[in-house]
Amino acid sequence: DDGPWPRETLRVLRILRDRRVPATFFMVGYLIERYPDIVRRIQRAGMTIGTHSWVHPYTTPFVDLTPHRIRTEIERPAELLRERFGIETTLFRAPAGSYDRRVLSLARDAGMRLVQWSVDPDDYRDTATPREIARRVLRSVRPGSIVLLHDGGGGQSSTVAALPRIIRG
Repeated sequence: DDGPWPRETLRVLRILRDRRVPATFFMVGYLIERYPDIVRRIQRAGMTIGTHSWVHPYTTPFVDLTPHRIRTEIERPAELLRERFGIETTLFRAPAGSYDRRVLSLARDAGMRLVQWSVDPDDYRDTATPREIARRVLRSVRPGSIVLLHDGGGGQSSTVAALPRIIRG
């Protein structure tokens, strides 16, 4: 989530590619626009790409935005992926997991499927260590789990360091 981010996204991609592990990258629209080369590298690696809104609003919960704003946050990054990269995505993750029936309806109207997670190790916290992140994931993961990890939104070096341990586990 929250990428693409210059250093961490590429490090995550390298680990996944080297270990032949598929993943879905939920990307923020303005960062897709800012880092098109990273998007292309993820695309070439065969990873799945979904959207995570245009600007990742966080001061106001996503469900509290106006319907027009929600629609724009959902549609704009998908349009950019389609027009600039030829990527047709139908996957959307709401910022902070904030959704309700209205968000679901607006996403559905835009041809998008809302994707949440089942395992959240809180890897985005500044105090999270690689060991803690890996332990939280491995303790909670089950067949079919969707693990939330962050490659963007700031320095995610702990997540990057935890990733090989999680994959081995």
